[in-house]
Formats: sequence, structure tokens, C-alpha cells
Amino acid sequence: MNIRTVTEPRRWAAFHCFGIYEVLLEVQASVEDLTGALDAGQLAVAKYAGRTIVLHTAGIRSLLAGGFPPDKPDPLADPFAGLSESETETALRLASDLAAAEDIASARIAADRIFDHVRELETSLGFDQKPGSVRRPEGLFPALRLARELLPVNRGAHLPLALPGTWLPAEPAQDGASHS
Repeated sequence: MNIRTVTEPRRWAAFHCFGIYEVLLEVQASVEDLTGALDAGQLAVAKYAGRTIVLHTAGIRSLLAGGFPPDKPDPLADPFAGLSESETETALRLASDLAAAEDIASARIAADRIFDHVRELETSLGFDQKPGSVRRPEGLFPALRLARELLPVNRGAHLPLALPGTWLPAEPAQDGASHS
């Protein structure tokens, strides 16, 4: 058994609750977009998808360091908040290497490094293998199960809800009255 001390439990909970949700819904979608764009020879789309992946993964990593949970409408959100200079440089290098690609072959090389970066994040979130796509039944149902397992952690840390409300069981009535 491995026991690990968690120095900041709320940050750890936010990293796992929001991180897993973001990986399953946002990062995977962009990974699929990047792969599809490369396969279709759409270099501009591939560059945009790669940039999106890097920003999402940086934002997830920042939850352990000083960042805040994702807030889609916030144009001033800093995905690099609290990250070390080394982590920030790595992320920016990944995005700029793909942005500098002049053809699909060089874009694939840069994309492979981004995919490795995503895999490292998935591992740090506790995935021992690449999670299944939530866009397919074989990936959606394990994601729903995982969401329900994370709910007590999310609530126990008094964090904003990381999961879509439609993924969660209905809340019981608080007033004790039965509703038929």
C-alpha cells in the first residue's frame, strides 16, 4: 500500500474532480479533433486543437498550484496560474512547436509530444490506461460511474460542482415532504 501525504486537500480534490471531468470532456474532444484534423490534412484545425489541448492541460495542472476551477465564460482566466516556470515553458513549447509546423508530417511529430503530455496528465489523475472516449458507450458508462464516485469528494471539499447536473442523481427534498 502506498500512502501519500496531501498537503492541500482542497487543491488535490479540485485537481481530481475538475481534472478528470475536463480530461474526459474537453481534452479528449480536442485530442479527437487534433487526430481527425491531421488525418484529413487540415493543418490550421490541427494547430488550433493542439493549442486548446495545451491550454486545458495547463489549467488542470494549475489546480494543484494556484489556479482556479475552469470558468468557461471568464476571458481573464489564467491557465498557467501557479505553475512553475518549467511547467509553463513546457506547455508553451508544445503549443509553439505545433504552431510552427509547416506540413502534416511535422505537425504529427509535434502532436505526438502533446499526446504524451496528455498521457502524463491522465496518469497523474490516476488513470492506469487511456480513458475511453465519452462519445462512445464503452467510454461513457465508465465515465458516469467515475463521476458518481467523485461526487462525494467534490461535495466534501465544498467545491463548486465539477460535473454536469444531468450526470447526478436527483437531490432529495429538503423539507421532509413527499412529492408524488
